[in-house]
Amino acid sequence: MVNPDPKLLKPISTAMTAGTLPGESDGFDEKAATEAAAFMLATALQRAPRKPNIQIESFSDHEGKLAMRVAISNDDMPFLVDSTAAALAAANIGIIRLLHPVLDVARNENGVLQSVSDKKGSTGKRESFIYLEAARVDAKERSALVERLASVLNDVRCAVIDWRKMQGAMAEDADGLPDGEGAALVRWFMDGSMTVLAHEQIALDGSRENRLGLSRSNDVALLSKESIERARKYFAGGGRAPLMLKSSRNSTVHRSVQLDIIVVPLRDGEAVKGLSVTGGLWTSSALATPPERIPMLRTHLANLMHRFGFDPSGHAGKAMAHALTALPHDLLVSFNQADLERVT
Repeated sequence: MVNPDPKLLKPISTAMTAGTLPGESDGFDEKAATEAAAFMLATALQRAPRKPNIQIESFSDHEGKLAMRVAISNDDMPFLVDSTAAALAAANIGIIRLLHPVLDVARNENGVLQSVSDKKGSTGKRESFIYLEAARVDAKERSALVERLASVLNDVRCAVIDWRKMQGAMAEDADGLPDGEGAALVRWFMDGSMTVLAHEQIALDGSRENRLGLSRSNDVALLSKESIERARKYFAGGGRAPLMLKSSRNSTVHRSVQLDIIVVPLRDGEAVKGLSVTGGLWTSSALATPPERIPMLRTHLANLMHRFGFDPSGHAGKAMAHALTALPHDLLVSFNQADLERVT
């Protein structure tokens, strides 16, 4: 960027250096910070509403080695940093430095940056400025990375914007379940135990409706045709709802791990006409919750205690509860009673 406006450059540079953690400031002196801020400013200078700007360039680091830097200008929202980092990790690109100031900005009607401030509330419009340095890759890989980041950031936007609608869809699913523990489990996830990222209704022929979050931004359904048929047979045979599954698809938002899937039947009388499917990730606090406080798992635990004649306060009862605590809850909740008994 030629002759950047110092009124815009200085607050970005200050915010970038102020936000460094131990180790992140290594080799990031005043000159390097100014150059990084100028690159960030050039990326953010003009931006269309609700669209991220992404720019990548090669540069020489403080040791004179060729490296790569990425700047992303975007509306501020959750999951930006972890999703961006996961996208680079998926491309086998090691991150050397990552800075993320969130600043108040003002733009004119054409999206041109007019002011930047580190004082929250000064303009009422918060924007995310992600700057990272990484191992250099060739031009083809850089182009692919821009496309990958644009796709991931669109996934993030859809998941964030549709969050309330997905919560509403889960509430409808819970209200339609006759099983008190099943409904309680769905509501437990709603109340902060799952980072909800996707929702859709899938007909038995595979057609999709009411697509929200990642289901709206992605043309791949949360369930394969084989899984749809298996779920239909499960519910038609009296299987308990919700059906908990692990998706073969990894999340592009928050953490790059397999999505957890909640499946509830859509019925026409007694017949299963389709599936209401929610995708998300168990939160870390939910994974650490004792089994006796998790709907359905607490029922399984009580049934096992009764089945074996264990006293919950006795050695055997405590040992079995410990076994359930040690095993991954996101897998245990999908087991039927017989399988859970065998594994425990």
